[in-house]
Amino acid sequence: MKKGKVIYLKHMSRVLAAVLAVALSVSCMSCFAFAEDANVTIDMDTTYQTIDGFGASYTWYSDWLTTNVNAEQGYDWIFNDAEFNILRFRDLNHVGEEYGQALLGYPAYSGYYQAAVERGIDPIVLVTSWGQYDRDLDFVAFTELDDEGHTYYTLAKDENGEYMYDELADFCVESIQLFFDAGIPVDYFSISNETELQGLHIDEQGNARAEAGFYFGPDENEYHCAYWKAHLAVYEAFQEAFGEFAPKITGAEVMADTASIMKEYLDPLIEADPDSFDTIAHHLYGSANTPQSYAEVGEMFSDDYKLWQTEWYLNEYINHAEKMANEFIYENVNAYLYWNGVWTMDVGNCLIEIGGADADASIQRNGNHYVMMHFSKYVKNGYQRVDVQNDSNSTVVAFKAPDSSRLVIVAVNNTQEADNLVFDLGDVEITSTLGHRTIGNENRFKYEYWLDAEYSEDGVELPAQSVTTYVIDMPADPDYVAPVVEEKVNPFVKTPSEGPDTTTIIIIAAAAVVVVVLVVVIIAVSASKKKKKAVASQGDSGSDQGTDASAEQS
Repeated sequence: MKKGKVIYLKHMSRVLAAVLAVALSVSCMSCFAFAEDANVTIDMDTTYQTIDGFGASYTWYSDWLTTNVNAEQGYDWIFNDAEFNILRFRDLNHVGEEYGQALLGYPAYSGYYQAAVERGIDPIVLVTSWGQYDRDLDFVAFTELDDEGHTYYTLAKDENGEYMYDELADFCVESIQLFFDAGIPVDYFSISNETELQGLHIDEQGNARAEAGFYFGPDENEYHCAYWKAHLAVYEAFQEAFGEFAPKITGAEVMADTASIMKEYLDPLIEADPDSFDTIAHHLYGSANTPQSYAEVGEMFSDDYKLWQTEWYLNEYINHAEKMANEFIYENVNAYLYWNGVWTMDVGNCLIEIGGADADASIQRNGNHYVMMHFSKYVKNGYQRVDVQNDSNSTVVAFKAPDSSRLVIVAVNNTQEADNLVFDLGDVEITSTLGHRTIGNENRFKYEYWLDAEYSEDGVELPAQSVTTYVIDMPADPDYVAPVVEEKVNPFVKTPSEGPDTTTIIIIAAAAVVVVVLVVVIIAVSASKKKKKAVASQGDSGSDQGTDASAEQS
């Protein structure tokens, strides 16, 4: 090779090396600048609680949807759009006339359960007792006035002066069997709705006895029984009756998400048998509902027990979205349920509003239906919350799929100004994205729901008063191994092919007897009338013949 050519090639090599160095430097500077610009950093390797799911209560008025001409549309909203996987039902065992619904196989509850299954949902069922049992049951007693001036029902005492915990437990076994007979598996049971609230009724005039609740106190005294003793009695009865298929009992479904109240009810139970429950349920009424109050509950219980928020309602939609996000971030809740899944017209509090019991009554979705959707649509059972370092003005929570193939980000801008977010997701390889957004308004009728929202690695702008969900797909973790779950069939749960249960057979048989008796009575009455008519006819004929004979003799 000629000397000049060699010199030229060396020169070009130096130039090329310099160009590559500059390019690499610029690239690194760009990455560094992007990381510096990010105000929301998500670490998918740092995980927190595992999610059980989302849902609502279907209690009063919910049966109206099951007989509505648009029932399938309503079910689609619940199970196809929102993809709820948790159903909360009310125990109707010996609850006045509503007990008949239990004896008939809970037709409304079965409607919701089967609608979920038909749409590919594997429902988790929570049954809660409101303590509204018939007041003439043997284990029910009335406390007219306790030492704090309150009036309520509680457990009766037996001949030995002991509260009748075992009788209550047997009753609860019967309650579960009624659901099983209806073909509805029960995963969780709560023995008392808003436990602490039931002991606060005041009846100064002595004329509001029907309004008094059924009260389980933190401990027992001469006026009332103890929650923890009732819980243990029911737990043991469930284990004996149903074995491995026994529903789990939630720990004290209290009204307020307040650590001190929950501790008062749960400490005696934890001391007596910490393994008698794995989930604590609570509502959000009458509590502070701040990041600090949520954190206090989470720090006290979330390391040892799952936390379910099982009831809340209010028609402040963006505030509700922020409340949900904070519950996951600070308290580490595993499930979030709304109160009135289907309800009569109520100024927009419920998820689905129905115009009445008529089959052609109108149905419509309200704002909180979409707010719940921003979480429930894509955050599925088994997802985990991941770490978010957030320096924006919005509230941001994120969840990942078990195999890390999907990241779901929910960002709530509950301020009066737009907020710019730049996400740092680390070195993930994004394969696809989608987004949905709801924009608020001072007038709840002018909200804009479930709009398309585009995710950009360069940053996104969140409008004031908005909630946005971003769904980011990526290659699955090649080292992930899905857990093997053994599918077991609950032998206590009836299926349609098994025919009617004993209670239904008794009802049908009784009805058949009534029909037979009525038929016999009708036949007897008819025969009697015919006989009387025949006798009367013979009498008339005899009179006529006698008259004729007399005439002839004359």
